[in-house]
Amino acid sequence: MVQYGGSGFGLAGSSFSQGAELAATYSRLATARPFLDRVRQHSTFVSDPTSLGSVSASRDSNPPILVIKVRHRDPVSAAMSAQVVAEEFIDYVIERRLGEIARRQTIAGAQGVANLADLTAAQFIALDSLSLLDPEVPPPNEPVVPRTRQNTILGVILGVVLALGGAILLESMRDTVRFAEQLKRRFGVPSLGVVFKWSSQDIVEGSLIISDAPESSYAESLRQIRANVQFTTANQPGEVLLVTSPGPGEGKSTMLCNLAIAFGTAGKRTVIVDGDLRRPSMHSMLRSVPREPGLSNYLAALEPDLRAVLHQSDKEGVWVIPSGPTPPNSAELLGSPSMSTLIEQLRDEFDLVFIDSPPLLVVADGPLLASQSDGTIVIVDGFATRSASLRASLDALRNAQANVLGVVINKLKRPRFGYGYGTPYYYAYQSYYRYYGGDEVSVNGTGRLFNMLAGGPKRVWSLFRRR
Repeated sequence: MVQYGGSGFGLAGSSFSQGAELAATYSRLATARPFLDRVRQHSTFVSDPTSLGSVSASRDSNPPILVIKVRHRDPVSAAMSAQVVAEEFIDYVIERRLGEIARRQTIAGAQGVANLADLTAAQFIALDSLSLLDPEVPPPNEPVVPRTRQNTILGVILGVVLALGGAILLESMRDTVRFAEQLKRRFGVPSLGVVFKWSSQDIVEGSLIISDAPESSYAESLRQIRANVQFTTANQPGEVLLVTSPGPGEGKSTMLCNLAIAFGTAGKRTVIVDGDLRRPSMHSMLRSVPREPGLSNYLAALEPDLRAVLHQSDKEGVWVIPSGPTPPNSAELLGSPSMSTLIEQLRDEFDLVFIDSPPLLVVADGPLLASQSDGTIVIVDGFATRSASLRASLDALRNAQANVLGVVINKLKRPRFGYGYGTPYYYAYQSYYRYYGGDEVSVNGTGRLFNMLAGGPKRVWSLFRRR
């Protein structure tokens, strides 16, 4: 524990400026090595020179005051050292003054100065200008350095400020659509659901999870989205639904296929129209369906025939109109009267029509198809789609007078340490599946630990017994 002790000296010179100059000179003398070596020869410090502590000096110009401070771990030693330093400093200065007076008298006498007594009297006045104001007393036991309480408070405040600044910086650097509650507040659209990113060790990316792993939590998320779509379109015509996204690679085609299969298994006669004529993918996801003949053949034909381009898939209740050959003028074909005629025919024959479209911010095909649909579902990547991209996409749809049903947050990354959006609900769902006998898709790493905890002691014991 370190404590400061100090003493002060009044400096009365012939003028205020002279007193300030003396204070500046004395502050340098008090910390100079010659003086400190002399202090260490004092009887108090001769046995242990390190007991003097650390000496510093400061000055005040109004009035001219010299303050000598001694820092020591012991408050009593600090006070004693300050007292000794103050007394020794007065003696040290007087000795220097006497030596200077003697030197000047010798020089004056050699130069034949007649009134030597008056000169000596004037010089001796300076000896009375240096005095000890107050004797030093031991300071309180509370340490001055370090100031633990003050440093702790400042550290906490600084930590909070840095944490908030870092959070704001990270949020600005990663301004993506990750939270469902943001959608209504920031963009004015509801959330239709959240789907976690599929692990490559669990399921192949882009697979039809709703039919390949119907008991998984991923499939349950898709069923929840299906229910939300049904609730959203309950009081309005919703037979023709466009599924799109702001940019490429956000999973809109995969989401469309899974939703169509989910509605088909629920008893809805569903048809998928591959309206992405530039980069079609429905024929590769539903391998039982060929690419040709397809939509471009129908739109370019003089006498289009719906039966020639309509293909039944191997999924229950799902038909597909593939894209067909890639045309040079896809936007003109999608905005033609033939497209409107096709939509009306499908509306009369099927319970639900899903249309896939190119990304909204890449080409103009998406708004054209949205204007002909009853509702639009926007798919975003939870860790890639920027908020500005979603806002621009929604503005484009509103300009096309499209009815935006909501947004699906896709590919949301599972929290690494079990914290973050959707974690309690996600693992609660998994525990429900196990309780009802569902065959849950395996979750690796930290997710397995949370699965064990969600299942309770019996689940933990069963895992150890199985091993």
